[in-house]
Amino acid sequence: MTLCLLTITSAASMEEVLVDWFLERDSVTDFHSMPVFGHGSDEKNMSFSERVTGRAKKTMFQLHLTVAAAEKILQELKKEFAGMEIHYMISPLTRSGDLSTYEK
Repeated sequence: MTLCLLTITSAASMEEVLVDWFLERDSVTDFHSMPVFGHGSDEKNMSFSERVTGRAKKTMFQLHLTVAAAEKILQELKKEFAGMEIHYMISPLTRSGDLSTYEK
């Protein structure tokens, strides 16, 4: 079983919708969300104040999954949220766990 960290970044306005959506997925047992800022030259989806400050409010989600589950989540996101500005990254995860059960 190959594990990965799926990172999803969306507009901050999508936070509650995506929280509910992830909670409805059987393959997602838990996840983290946090406010972040996006920086870059793509101004088409930025408000005037975001263009002035050079940062856009975003929400980042991190999900610890198998690669197969992450691919399924991405397919479902693409289908359900077509056209929405949702960015993803899949990173290999070599190890994870709970420190209460950690043994060296």
